[in-house]
Amino acid sequence: MPPAVARKPRHARADDTRTRIFSSAVRLFAEQGYADTTVERIVRDAGVAKGTFFVHFATKEAVVTELVRNQIRAARRARDRVLAGGGSPVEALRATVMSLGAQAGENRALSRAVVTANIVSSELGGYVESVFDGIIAEMRDDVRSAQRAGLLATTATPETIAGTLVTSYLGATLHFATAPGAPPLLDLLTPVLEANLAGFGAKERRRSAGVQIARRHSLPPGRSKSSPRTPPPVRGRVRQA
Repeated sequence: MPPAVARKPRHARADDTRTRIFSSAVRLFAEQGYADTTVERIVRDAGVAKGTFFVHFATKEAVVTELVRNQIRAARRARDRVLAGGGSPVEALRATVMSLGAQAGENRALSRAVVTANIVSSELGGYVESVFDGIIAEMRDDVRSAQRAGLLATTATPETIAGTLVTSYLGATLHFATAPGAPPLLDLLTPVLEANLAGFGAKERRRSAGVQIARRHSLPPGRSKSSPRTPPPVRGRVRQA
């Protein structure tokens, strides 16, 4: 008898299918725009039945929400690396915002599609706001830590500072995605972010040798600008907490 062919466990096959659907949707969003990317086109590109799409994603908007979740996870990892390396809470705030910008800046067309999705779907906007709430809460914690350490002024509330920094990212992303001839996103975001931090009295704590600051591209230690980056991201409207 011929040897039995090993099959992937059911959950692994399901994960592969979800990844294939997600990848097809993201690519079509970037190539055709959000409005012209239908569920029918996504499943045809992914090679799955329409019913299979709805097993993994309730709606087309749910794919965008997943994109935002991936972006938030990457920003959280950038923040955690800075704090684990002995960086200050101000550096952690910078790493969070710059990581969001680095991801959005990878693909202008995809960022434009996500901006469009949030404009045309009020339901999606609400989902994206809730996804951002977690990272904004962590940013508020970093602001409080920075204020206690004398690294940020106490004249503004943590809510105001965190909300302003996230708005810096959202505004820069909107301009990057929609304005003809806009420069790279990080070129737009960096001066705005730094001006806002300076306006809130940011002070840099003296650091030991080897501590990495995610000032540019939120790069982890040992990674160069030419190293492969995480997949491109997305944007959404954020409700200030």
